[in-house]
Amino acid sequence: MSYPQQPGSGEPLPPQGQPTPQQPWAPAAPGWSYGPGQPVQFPAAHHPAPQYPMPAQHFAPHAPVPPYGVPLQPGLPKPYKDSTAAWLLWVFLGAFGAHHFYLGRTQWGVAYAIGFVVSWMLAFVIIGFLGLIALFILWIIDATKMSERLQQYNAQAFAVNRSMGFA
Repeated sequence: MSYPQQPGSGEPLPPQGQPTPQQPWAPAAPGWSYGPGQPVQFPAAHHPAPQYPMPAQHFAPHAPVPPYGVPLQPGLPKPYKDSTAAWLLWVFLGAFGAHHFYLGRTQWGVAYAIGFVVSWMLAFVIIGFLGLIALFILWIIDATKMSERLQQYNAQAFAVNRSMGFA
């Protein structure tokens, strides 16, 4: 195996751009040259790069960017929830979790709705009645905590409205 000549080895290098058996790295294309310790020289372009007309660019003036956490434009105030509506939803549609949806507790509302439907579907196998009993117990617990949850929701709505300048 023979290695290519290195500069300073005492032997002259052949002219650049001409491949020799001692220079396997030399390119065969005309105009290219490379030697150890020398930068790569690229051939001149035969064709100029195409010039395409640039379309006119119209930029809108930049609007001031609000700081992080501040809404871009004021929204509507967060509505307060009525206790009468929450209690009526609890009585008539409590098994489906409607009172949870009303108070913004969506995950609990979905859990109630799915649990109620699945329990009724499994009621013919007797095991569904256990789910209905569990939902009934949760429904009673919700009655004991309804006033507290209403106060929490309305206090949060007041804080949001106050921060937005509505209260």
